[in-house]
Amino acid sequence: MGTAGDLTILNGKLTILMAFGHGAKVDKNQLIKFIGSDVIAERWNKPIEVKYSEGIAVIAAGSDKITCSTNIYADVFIAGVTLLRTEIELKDRILFKDILVALQSNTITVDGQELQSFATKKINEIREKLNPGETGSYSTVAKRYTLLKLTEFTPKLDQKELKEQYGEVITHFLSGEISTRALHSKEITEKLANDLSYYDEELFLASTEAVLILGCEDYFKELRELLELAISLLLLFQIYDRKIDIEIANAFDAITKLRNSRYYFLTNTPRKLEKSLLKVSQIGLVILDDIEDLMNPHKITSDWYYQSVYQKMLNTLGVWEFEKVVQHKIDSLQQLYTTARELSTGQLALVLEGSIVILILWEVLKPMLF
Repeated sequence: MGTAGDLTILNGKLTILMAFGHGAKVDKNQLIKFIGSDVIAERWNKPIEVKYSEGIAVIAAGSDKITCSTNIYADVFIAGVTLLRTEIELKDRILFKDILVALQSNTITVDGQELQSFATKKINEIREKLNPGETGSYSTVAKRYTLLKLTEFTPKLDQKELKEQYGEVITHFLSGEISTRALHSKEITEKLANDLSYYDEELFLASTEAVLILGCEDYFKELRELLELAISLLLLFQIYDRKIDIEIANAFDAITKLRNSRYYFLTNTPRKLEKSLLKVSQIGLVILDDIEDLMNPHKITSDWYYQSVYQKMLNTLGVWEFEKVVQHKIDSLQQLYTTARELSTGQLALVLEGSIVILILWEVLKPMLF
């Protein structure tokens, strides 16, 4: 199973989150049917947890493998994102580095299915329950995130010793990669510095791909819910970014036709441009009405520690950067629309002026002709 120096997990939990879009806001009545309860008030900023099923997972790395009990949940955010949460209980001895290998080589199975295939199946089932009969296509954008909680491991180390002796392999885990790349000390230091835990003897090392947890028993659920909210916002902005890109392409096509056509205003192209702007404006309103509040730590919680943690999670995942990109694209499309309207109005004005001149000439020439 490895040398005496290998970090070995004796007891812990591997949680794999798969965030995906379930469409627009879910109808409240349909959500009540899915959850089986009408107790969903005041959950606008928290996931609505649904115990989905139980299963058996097998983690394989090389010739070694362990069998684990597994719980599967669906954490539904009303804003339009659901996280499939697969919690794998680690009760048998397994090397930390073998977890990395299994994650990156897709050798984790749940109920006999490769993890990705299992997740795809469950995602389709959840979407059908949330939006029964929906025939439209869903966004293919998804975000996978890994949480590894160490309860018991060998050698027995405190959080400081753990980072000092196994900082490199932990950094590989936080980077979402197998331990093959040589790491610079600056990268290791930077990754290990992003500790969001409350107490010095605990760890909640968060990155863009994963989080390593040591301790945090009393407040782990709160940290996980804040992390899931940050991941959901990131996914929403990525979905909006894809949608806006499509409408920007349509807008550029309309601008090109405007430049090449003398009678642009007589075609249906202006209406297509207006339709694109309307779709993007709706996204802008959703961001203004719902998302901005969800990105404000002071509106999410009144606790100063959780406010600070949530702010750092948003920064770590790059949510603010994506929000700026999306907002910039919305503004750019509005400018394109304004430009097209000005050009179209100019074309129309020229035609009207020409029509007036023709009418005047007709009035002058009509007596001479008849």
